[in-house]
Amino acid sequence: MEPDHPLQRGIILKLIHKPSATFTELLGDEKDSNKFSYHLTKLESAGMIKKADCRYSLSDEGRKLSSFIEGDTGSKAAFPTFAHVLIVRDGDKVLAQRRLKEPFYGYWGFMSGKINFGWNVEECARRDIEEECGLKANKSELIGINQAKTYEDGKLLHHHIMFYVKLSELEGKLKEKTHKGENAWMTIDEFKKKERFPDPWFDAVMNAKGFVNIETERIMKDGKFVDCRMGTMKTIG
Repeated sequence: MEPDHPLQRGIILKLIHKPSATFTELLGDEKDSNKFSYHLTKLESAGMIKKADCRYSLSDEGRKLSSFIEGDTGSKAAFPTFAHVLIVRDGDKVLAQRRLKEPFYGYWGFMSGKINFGWNVEECARRDIEEECGLKANKSELIGINQAKTYEDGKLLHHHIMFYVKLSELEGKLKEKTHKGENAWMTIDEFKKKERFPDPWFDAVMNAKGFVNIETERIMKDGKFVDCRMGTMKTIG
């Protein structure tokens, strides 16, 4: 549950800055005590706050929520999306995927996925290639990171922090299609001819001799990529 009323957000915000408080301390200057009591009880019933010895405090769920709201306003905080991008090669071919979901429906790229809460990057990478491609990777290596911002009409639409994971020593038979994407082995020349994500980093990542740190800005117009600028690129090691 997320606080869906200003009074609820205000209560959470006060308890972020004050570990425990009485009803009166939380009420503050609020005039309608009945309305306030309703929202306080709603938070307690939802397990976001708890009461002991006539004092209220955040529950474990409430403390978890506090990481996702702005400490000054109580509004929901915006965070980047953390994802892995899988670099998988077999001889002169790479494993590519055409997205069958938004955002970026229809574009070719490397298989990617969100990094789940409580999982590390390489765990997610090995799990996702098995679930989505039917392949088991016995070896994984984190080889780079890309902070990518996507804009349309001057507005920031997406902010991705993407970890490049190289997977190798594969077992299994490739799934050619799932509800998330179409998978295919292809040469780099074949891949570059596809309608794909703009990737000025491609050669740097594919031929990296160390850990690559990249920043890029992608520009869209009418839902299509029209430009991509690479801000910085550093190779470590």
